[in-house]
Amino acid sequence: MAKLNRKQIQARALELLEATPGGIRWGEMLNAIHAADPETPQNSIHGALQTLLTTSDDIAKVARGTYQLTKYQDAQASAAIAQDEAVANEPLIVETPSHAKVTLLEADFYGSFAEWLSDVAEEVNVAVALGGSILKGKWGTPDVIGVLKPRAQDILKFEPQIVSAEIKIDPGQPVVAFGQAVAYRLFSHKSYIVVPRTTSEDDLSRLKALCSIHGVGLVTFTLDKAAPDYTVVVLPVQAGPDMFYANQMLRRLLDSSAELFNKLF
Repeated sequence: MAKLNRKQIQARALELLEATPGGIRWGEMLNAIHAADPETPQNSIHGALQTLLTTSDDIAKVARGTYQLTKYQDAQASAAIAQDEAVANEPLIVETPSHAKVTLLEADFYGSFAEWLSDVAEEVNVAVALGGSILKGKWGTPDVIGVLKPRAQDILKFEPQIVSAEIKIDPGQPVVAFGQAVAYRLFSHKSYIVVPRTTSEDDLSRLKALCSIHGVGLVTFTLDKAAPDYTVVVLPVQAGPDMFYANQMLRRLLDSSAELFNKLF
């Protein structure tokens, strides 16, 4: 077999990426190309792959050492986003104490929880409502995100800390809320689940236990836009996020909304 040149190596890499929609690790690509053409030195393959993976707009780094064609990444993210938006935009009809019927959306509580997080809980200096698909990732977008930053009068300075929250108005979705809140810990120092007080006692007890085990904060509230009365049930545990995913999230936020990024950071 003839020795491959740089363009041929990169073409083989693109073929491998095309054949693996879920993504492929750098080492697996290198080994596969070298196994098919052993006369090509591994150093040559390494250099060609490094150039391709760091310069091509058609390839995304989705995890440490793992790459995926952006068309596959976009397709997966779009499917997850559509599912999340369908749930978030599904109205919930509740009965008020005066027996009137009102229609609520999750977004009705984003702003008030952002205010509670900064003004009442004082977990952050500033918080904003995100929700929707602003981060464009299949792992979801927090409904509310806030940042705690050192103030000018603080003697001991510290790195900014990210706090994320997932809000559900449907009392029948505690498992979904917990899964998303745990995922946000990848890029957050603290993460909250916010669920209505109409959540069943059994589900609430399980959430308390899970949140205590995994360090996720639990907040309950009343399904009343004017007076949600957010109450902490379990305090979140502060932990260091994975900086790869934290930076990935911040880049997506900056690309999607420079205004919100600048407000937070």
